[in-house]
Amino acid sequence: MIKAQLLADRVAVLLSSLCVIHCLITPILIIAIPSIGGVSLLKDETFHQLLLFFVVPIGIIALSIGYLHHKQKWVAALGMVALITLSSPLWIAHEHLGHYGEEVITVISSIFLVSAHTFNYYLRRQKSPRVHL
Repeated sequence: MIKAQLLADRVAVLLSSLCVIHCLITPILIIAIPSIGGVSLLKDETFHQLLLFFVVPIGIIALSIGYLHHKQKWVAALGMVALITLSSPLWIAHEHLGHYGEEVITVISSIFLVSAHTFNYYLRRQKSPRVHL
């Protein structure tokens, strides 16, 4: 169970980082290489939805298992709030946020989510015997 939670935290950090990279790099790539502007995976919400399909369940599992061991409510709360705000562009109308509003929410939420998983990972390692992945 320890290995699963630590691995889940690592995967969640990777996926959340991909969200940030996607939001920050895609506009630059589309300007620099206009021909990739036609690649729908880069410019629409499909990529965001696909990542969330994995980020949310993995995040919930990793944060829950970690909390059961280290009992730090603030880590679980930070992670859950980050997961909710990260998914909020999907259920808040685009007209209210705008494209840049969605990107700002995604980047900030991803940073908080990466922080929560990092804290979760290190607290879990402190509370358990050394585990090598």
